[in-house]
Amino acid sequence: MPHMKHKSPRTGISCQDLAQDRTFWRDLLARRASSHSLPAHSAGGYRNRRFAIIRDAAWITLYRAAFPSPQVGVFLRCAGLAGEAFFTLADRTRPAIEPWLRAELGPDPAVDWGASHHPGMIDIAAILSAPLPWDESAAEQHIAWMLRVGAAWWNCFASLAGGPARHAPAKGGLGERSG
Repeated sequence: MPHMKHKSPRTGISCQDLAQDRTFWRDLLARRASSHSLPAHSAGGYRNRRFAIIRDAAWITLYRAAFPSPQVGVFLRCAGLAGEAFFTLADRTRPAIEPWLRAELGPDPAVDWGASHHPGMIDIAAILSAPLPWDESAAEQHIAWMLRVGAAWWNCFASLAGGPARHAPAKGGLGERSG
């Protein structure tokens, strides 16, 4: 009886999908550690990892979603009163930082500024279509793009919390600009 095809009764996620997700995040976090593009992650779950700027108020999230449309993304998420205040700071600097953020993304990703599908939260999200299947080659491209864009988001938004950006942007990967 091949157990890899069955869904976990607790999560409804196939064991094979869960194993692939764990491998992806293990590889991404190992590369993050060696590149110093982001600080250590502060939380994570199925298909995402968080990097806190202000605990329980503002954080950078890297995510992959297979459904309803396959995509990868990096976003600043703000929640609660402290998060709303942080978002206000980010929004006031938008004219200065948005062109730089868009330049770091490359030509394809969409940027949603101020929208969220989660009640009580505000996002600034970079979203890139990531067609299935997600094999090793796709995973490498996702990791490179997420670390590069995550570093740009971190450098930009963490400095709003009262200190200079601590990490240099990562280079290369999906959506890489030329010239």
